[in-house]
Amino acid sequence: MKQLSLENFKAFGRDIAVLGDVTDDGQPMNVLCYGENGAGKSSIYEAIKYVFHKTRIENERIPAHLVGVQRENAKRQILIDYKNCMSNNPINITVNGESFSSFDTSCYHVYMIDGDDLAVERQIDVKQLLKSMYLGHHDIDQEVTPEFFKVILDETNRVLKEFFFEEVTVAESQNGAFLLIINDDKQNLHYDDFLKNYFNEAKLHLIVLIVALSSISLMAPPQAGQKRILVLDDFITSLDTANRSFLYQYITSCFKSYQKIIFTHNTSFYNLCDHFLKEVPEENQKWLRQGIYEYNHKHCIYAKKNVDRIKEIEKELENHPENTPNIGNDVRQYFEVLLHQLAMLLMSGAKEETTFIIKEICQKSDSRFFHIDATGISDLRTLFKEINDIMRHAPEAMQWEKIKKIINKFNNAAESADKLSENIQAMSIYQKVVLHQSSHGHEGLPNLSGKEIKASIEVMKKIEDTIKKMKIERI
Repeated sequence: MKQLSLENFKAFGRDIAVLGDVTDDGQPMNVLCYGENGAGKSSIYEAIKYVFHKTRIENERIPAHLVGVQRENAKRQILIDYKNCMSNNPINITVNGESFSSFDTSCYHVYMIDGDDLAVERQIDVKQLLKSMYLGHHDIDQEVTPEFFKVILDETNRVLKEFFFEEVTVAESQNGAFLLIINDDKQNLHYDDFLKNYFNEAKLHLIVLIVALSSISLMAPPQAGQKRILVLDDFITSLDTANRSFLYQYITSCFKSYQKIIFTHNTSFYNLCDHFLKEVPEENQKWLRQGIYEYNHKHCIYAKKNVDRIKEIEKELENHPENTPNIGNDVRQYFEVLLHQLAMLLMSGAKEETTFIIKEICQKSDSRFFHIDATGISDLRTLFKEINDIMRHAPEAMQWEKIKKIINKFNNAAESADKLSENIQAMSIYQKVVLHQSSHGHEGLPNLSGKEIKASIEVMKKIEDTIKKMKIERI
C-alpha cells in the first residue's frame, strides 16, 4: 500500500490525513507512526481495517437475516457510523489514489494486531485468539487444524528461545483443543488455566504476541503476487526495554517481505526503533516516520522527511504570491507541527499536557521545569542526574555551590527559553489574528498579505532552530 488518505473519518475532519509514501524507486514504505492517546491512531487503524476487511466487518455487524435493500442500507449505516461527528461531508478514503469502494483488495493480505487483542483473562485458546484478530483472507476454522496448531507451537517456542532468550515454553494442553499450557521448569510452573495467577502480565503478553506473529508468518501466502501488510497498534504494553529491542529485531528479521505499519504512543519505543533504523542506512530509507497530533480540537498527521518545509513555503510564496490564503494555511499547519514537536521534546507526556506545556513556556516563571541553551535541553530528569553526579563525585565542601549553580540555570531569564517563549507568543498572534483568515472566511478582515506570511516564516525559523538545538530528536 503506497498511500492511504482519509477525510471526514472518525477523528479526522475536512483536512485530509495521509498515511504512507514510496521510496525513491517507487516501492511502498514501511511506516513508524507516533501519536499520543486520543491523537487519532485508532482512527487510521480502523480505516485500514475497514478498507481491507470490509466484508468481515459487515458480516459481523449485520444480522444474517437482513438481505436485499435492508442489507444495503445496513452497510451504508456502518459507513455513516464511521463519519466524523463535526463534519457534514461524506467519508472519503482512497488507497493508492483510488477510492476504497473500487479498490481491489483481493491480492492484499493485511494482518492486524492491536494491544487489546493480546489481553489474557484465564486461558489462551489459539484458535479463538486468531479468530478474534483480522488476519488476511484466512479461514481460521479451516486452516488451523490440530496438526497446524502443533506447528504454531513449535515456531512459538523457537522464537521465544532464539529471539527473546526465554526459558518458558508452550505446549498443547490435555484439557481442551487448541489450548496452551505454559511451562516454566525452573519455577516448576505448568498451567493452562487462571494463567494470571501464575505468570506476570508482561510474560503472558509476550507469549500471546509471539503466538499471533508466528501464526501469521506460517499462514501468509508465499506467492510473489500476494501483498502482505503487517499492521501493529500499541502492541508493546507491559514489555520491558530488553524485550522491546528483541521484538524490533524479530519483526525486522522475520517479516522482511511484509510492508510494516507500526503505531505507538510510547516515546521510548518510537525512539528505540528510530535509533535501530538509523544504524542501518539501507533499511532506514525504507521507513517513513509520521506523527499524529491533536491541536485546537483538530487531528492531524504529518510526515517527518528530509526536506526543509520552511524553504518549500518560501519558494511557493516567491513563485505564487497571489496564493497567499493557501500558503498561509501551510504556515499555520506547520506551526502546529512545530508546537507538537516542541511539546514532545519537553515532555513525554499525554495529550492533556500539551496546552500546559505551551502555557508554561510562555509564562515568565521563576522556576522552569526545563532549560534550553546552545548545548541542548535540560529537564527535571537531567537536573536530578546532574545533582546525583555531584553528590557522588564532587568534594563535599563544593557540593552545595555546584548544586545551586545548576538549579539557578533553570531560573536564568536571559537564556533561550525566554527567547523561545517570545517566539511562541509572536507566532500564536500571527496564527490567531492573521493566519486564521487563510483557513476560514471572515468578513470585514483585511486580505492576508505576503508581508504577514514572511513575518510568520521568520518567527517559525527561530522556533525550528531552537528545536534543532534540542539534541533529543523524538518526532
